[in-house]
Amino acid sequence: MALAKREDLPIELTWDLSHLYPDQNAFETDVARLKNGLNDFQNKYQGKIDSSLVASQAILDLEQLTILSNWTQSYGFLAYSVDRTQEINEKNVILADELGELFQQKTAFFMPELLSQNSNILQELRLLPEMKPFVAYIDQLERQRPHLFDAHTESILGALSGTLFGQEKIFSSIKFEDLTFEDFQADGQSYQNSFPAFEGNFETHSSIEVRHQSWKSFHQGLAKYQHTAARNYINLVQTHKKMATLRGFDSVFDYLLDNQQVSQATYHRIIDTLMDEWAPVMRRFAKMMAKEHGLAKISLADIKASFSQDEVAEVTVEKARQLVQNALKPLGQTHNQIISQAFADRWIDYPMNQTKSTGGFCASPYQKPSYILLNWTGLLNEALVLAHELGHAGHFSLSAQHQAHLVNEPSMFFVEAPSTCNEVITCQYLLNQPLNNKEKRALIASFIQSTYYHNMVTHLLEAVYQRKVYQAVDRGELLNADRLNQFFRESLEEFWAGAVEINEGAELTWMRQPHYFDGLYSYTYSAGLAIGTQVGQRIANYDQAAIDAWLNVLKLGGSQMPIELAKLAGVDLTTTEPLKQAIQYVSQLLDQIESLV
Repeated sequence: MALAKREDLPIELTWDLSHLYPDQNAFETDVARLKNGLNDFQNKYQGKIDSSLVASQAILDLEQLTILSNWTQSYGFLAYSVDRTQEINEKNVILADELGELFQQKTAFFMPELLSQNSNILQELRLLPEMKPFVAYIDQLERQRPHLFDAHTESILGALSGTLFGQEKIFSSIKFEDLTFEDFQADGQSYQNSFPAFEGNFETHSSIEVRHQSWKSFHQGLAKYQHTAARNYINLVQTHKKMATLRGFDSVFDYLLDNQQVSQATYHRIIDTLMDEWAPVMRRFAKMMAKEHGLAKISLADIKASFSQDEVAEVTVEKARQLVQNALKPLGQTHNQIISQAFADRWIDYPMNQTKSTGGFCASPYQKPSYILLNWTGLLNEALVLAHELGHAGHFSLSAQHQAHLVNEPSMFFVEAPSTCNEVITCQYLLNQPLNNKEKRALIASFIQSTYYHNMVTHLLEAVYQRKVYQAVDRGELLNADRLNQFFRESLEEFWAGAVEINEGAELTWMRQPHYFDGLYSYTYSAGLAIGTQVGQRIANYDQAAIDAWLNVLKLGGSQMPIELAKLAGVDLTTTEPLKQAIQYVSQLLDQIESLV
């Protein structure tokens, strides 16, 4: 059961980072270019932004520096995320992190100095032809005006950014370097437990004994480091609160949502609507699953197992590639070329290996390949994960073709819409294939578990828990591991309301995900899936108007506010209606499962 070493993997199943940098020398050359460029930028512009022409040249120079910073940091992060055993990978990721701090230190003067000038400069900037691609960036500067410090203070904070907000690195060290799990016995066999083995295999295993014994081993391992992990996370949320106060925000929520360009009302509306109206649908699913498995009540240790007790459908990498390419054909030639290139040029890293990051992600260096990390289990739902990450790849590839780097990335609030949209398109394609009732029933259940459980249960519960933590911070309450455990258990109990047994150790679930270190990220999966459900269904039905609108939205990157991007795609998230439509869609899928018995 031990995972393979990185060097023993088939190279064709791993990603090719040479598309980013062909070798170490090329990487180090850009590191030197970036360092020199940052020094030149500071010397050339600090204290000298006295006209719109100077400011425009500074923005053009900053654009190039942000691209270099993006490439070098991506290279260090990506290599380290799949292999922590190589000293050069550790060296590069540390160097990349240091460069990130240096970038912030050397460029932090720019915003406050520009905004301290006569307001006519910004108006003149918007009218310069060379600034047309940067209008959204200039608007963003204006929005930040009330919360910026002076140039000197911003430079100090930039230099300290890695220290002030470096908690995710500590979390990763705990997760990948310190945490160990006891072997466990089940069904007369001995199993070796680990983070990737538990999340990629054991918690979805067909054997109830394997699921429960691995759960016990896994959560006992987590418990050993709960106080260290809690102190690390509490340090982050308290730092967020201090920064919110120092920058003049009324609440830590306002501070964290400001960068997302989303109001507190929208944030709370999404969470509250789902807790009130989505939770009952998933309680119904849990009861259906308990009945399917012949259990009086399903537990959290069982909820991720296959709904059907028939043999679980498996899929090879090659078959998944073909399936996803066929499913996403409605998106058209340009988008399909991106997907074909991702497969042909090895943008994707499939197999599990020792020290590789768990889960999956897509990292998209500007105008370079979108690198996708997977932990391939061979189960059919991996095709949906692949489609999800290719949604990010298609989005950022199209955005980078049409937007400057400074406005390339949309708000975090919108970023999960393209990925979840792809999941909906792919599953609709699968459901349209010739299937018997048993196959269709199993597929619908797998779709609910993979797409809706993961994005609108797992991440929603993270969001509910996070809200409790930040509310406590706003109130100045004491926080420790016991409080964090209490908050997560309360979130589980509120959502499931007795429909699912809460196993011992479930309160430690907050220790499993890195999303908490990205501010209020978790709830955005629900917003994304509310968009993705509507748009994905239209695209799967070859609605050309919806396809054209969606491709246009993907090209806009961060040039529009997230609520506006959703409206351009035909979804109004200023109301609860899109959420309710997604909930109704899943409720109808449950009706289909029951009717297919």
